[in-house]
Amino acid sequence: MTELALTGIVVAAVLYALGSRDARGGRAQREGSRRATAFYCGLAALGLAIAPPLDNLADRLFWAHMVQHGLLQMIGPPLIVLGAPWLVIWRPFSLGGRRRVSRWVVQSRGASPLRAGARVLTSPAVAWALFLGAIWVSHLPAVFDYAAAHPAFHETEHVVFVATGLLFWSRVFDSPPFHARLTHLRRFAYLLSAGIAETALSVVILSAHEPLYEPYRKLLPRPEHLTALADQQLGGLMMMEPSSLPLLLAILWSLGTLVVPAARRRRAQAAA
Repeated sequence: MTELALTGIVVAAVLYALGSRDARGGRAQREGSRRATAFYCGLAALGLAIAPPLDNLADRLFWAHMVQHGLLQMIGPPLIVLGAPWLVIWRPFSLGGRRRVSRWVVQSRGASPLRAGARVLTSPAVAWALFLGAIWVSHLPAVFDYAAAHPAFHETEHVVFVATGLLFWSRVFDSPPFHARLTHLRRFAYLLSAGIAETALSVVILSAHEPLYEPYRKLLPRPEHLTALADQQLGGLMMMEPSSLPLLLAILWSLGTLVVPAARRRRAQAAA
């Protein structure tokens, strides 16, 4: 499964590189370069999360597991959204094929369930609930222990993390041809509430007086001379920061988009 995922990452990078060749004009090239950098960094974050040595280390250390989850949800997806790959990776295919698929998706009755599902999933409330739900449910001790004992389930969790991460961050940043469509105030509330929910989970893990997760409790000998509880507390800190740093930066950026226009309006009114 890991090999298949890494192959998919490489294929996405190649398609993006091929689709980026036709950029015209200085502004288009500059914007394309910035988006390409974000996209490739996002792919690199996903590759780092699922490949050795981090993937092997995550089986033995809870804090490494939390770093892995942060890369899959909080770091890779927003960078990919900023990279706006949706049209770029489509360009290497034939124009006729692209038109046929586009007409089918946009106009056909057979694709109407897809369109309806997309409208539901892209609702900010649904995207927020799926994103935070995936984080909280996956860290329930029963679910976490089951995933550790069943590799296929664990790898499916990783797919869910990336998918819900892309969905969540696509409601924050414009990713042409798609637009976030949230007002400045709603975007700030969307991000701040997600940050509070994420921090709450970190606090629950940090404040536990005993190891919550059986695979790490039973692991002997302990790597890096860390007790299971110390490892768990370090993992809670990793979940709070640095894994959630992109979310914190997005909250500050969103706050800035609220404050700066208001200050400009006040200056304009004073000048008038």
